[in-house]
Amino acid sequence: MPECYSEQLAPDFQQTVQDRLLPLGSCIRFFRQKVFGEGAWVTGILLDASRELLLLQTISDQINLDGYQVLRRRDISHIERPAPQQEFLMKALSLRNQKPTHPGQINLNCMETALKSISRLSPLVTIRQEITDPDFCWIGRIHKVDNECLFMQSISPEALLERGSDTYDTELITRVNFGGAYEDALWQVYSNR
Repeated sequence: MPECYSEQLAPDFQQTVQDRLLPLGSCIRFFRQKVFGEGAWVTGILLDASRELLLLQTISDQINLDGYQVLRRRDISHIERPAPQQEFLMKALSLRNQKPTHPGQINLNCMETALKSISRLSPLVTIRQEITDPDFCWIGRIHKVDNECLFMQSISPEALLERGSDTYDTELITRVNFGGAYEDALWQVYSNR
């Protein structure tokens, strides 16, 4: 069994070099102190990292791989690696024939470049601004990213695309999810009307 590594992070974590989180492909759990509710703890497979952002393949509470997540490093206040119950999680995923996969090329230099990359890989994204609006998320199709603004066409819970685009400040986006079961279900229903 691997030795558990857990640490409280210094305020300058965003300046920390990538190898503190390595190896890529490992099951890691993060805590984000500034985020309240269920999103404060995140468990997943670390697929890629930059000085600004992390890319994870998310492990759901039902022990399934459920899409991908891009997180800001500066929001992370605690890391546990390996994640608690890593051996169980990885064995359960293996028995379900679920193996971590990289979604494709994502530029993690900043949130704007990540969103542009994701828009080429996934028809829908879920964005969160958990520090300013902790109770809300927005799901939709990225129209464009320009001058620290995301222009996104929202999709309703009934899988109807709204007219026009809403604008979001990319500096306030704390988390982006894509390729998950809910986004896929919305897109399938929308595409088959």
